[in-house]
Amino acid sequence: ISTIIPSLDGPVLACLAATTAPLGLAQIHRQVGHGSKSGVRQVLLRMKNTGIISEIPGGFVLNRSHITAQAVEILADLHGELIRRIRSAINTWKSEVLLVGLFGSAARRDGNSSSDIDILIVSEAQDLRELADQLASQVTAWTGNPAQIVAINRKETEAPSTGQRANCRALAIRTCGHFW
Repeated sequence: ISTIIPSLDGPVLACLAATTAPLGLAQIHRQVGHGSKSGVRQVLLRMKNTGIISEIPGGFVLNRSHITAQAVEILADLHGELIRRIRSAINTWKSEVLLVGLFGSAARRDGNSSSDIDILIVSEAQDLRELADQLASQVTAWTGNPAQIVAINRKETEAPSTGQRANCRALAIRTCGHFW
């Protein structure tokens, strides 16, 4: 949502769009993850005055009857839309894909307009590099962000382990079979 609404308003709206339960100021501030509590309060009061959010017992909620609420929900789900598009593109491939996952800022959901979108693909496709390049072009067209795709063959995942684990967060988009 910060692509379109770069101010504190975007994350506050995204937070409220993600639930129908009322959220208090402290909860919203914690979930937004940046900005001051007074800044979040100012955003909430201004949005309350415009009618896009309502204050009810227990906190604030997105006013889903507001004419802009549907647009807010769409913007708040851009990450989900990206995953759906990647899944749809991968599903057109004729070769078996064992795993597709986001990692880095895309998985952590803390990227911005200058972040790349990191994707891991594990497949036995003979033309894996070409398919990965095509997906990278699509992701860049969809998001405006460059896509960095790590495409590996299943055999590469079966290398002896060093006993060390990477400190990372990944979001699996699709997994098939058991290969680890």
